[in-house]
Amino acid sequence: MYPRCRHIVPPCPQAGLARCQREAEEVTELMRQNVERALEREGHLEQLQSRAQNLRQASEAFTRTTQTVTRRQRKRHRRCHLVALGLGLLLLFILGLALALALARSSPGTLTSTVPTPQGGTKHPSSTAGTP
Repeated sequence: MYPRCRHIVPPCPQAGLARCQREAEEVTELMRQNVERALEREGHLEQLQSRAQNLRQASEAFTRTTQTVTRRQRKRHRRCHLVALGLGLLLLFILGLALALALARSSPGTLTSTVPTPQGGTKHPSSTAGTP
């Protein structure tokens, strides 16, 4: 076994002071780093807030644009529907008029009418004169 030293060197007060100064410098350096990181984060937060503000403004502009486009599309569709309805009604009117004219031309003799004569008798139209 090794012999023990009989005399123990008492701790030097300057060694403790140096150790405390080293620890204080380490803590100071850590705090300085923490402050730098906090400032960096603050810069990043400001950038994020700025980007969020820009996105918010862009989304509001997009919403206004989509509403305008939607309104225009609805007006265009409404116009197209009114034009189609007008053309349909015009076509029905023309078809009804053509049908009425066709019926009027095809059956002038089917109506039996009597024409009074001055002698007091009735005379049948010429198309039915040959029948008894």
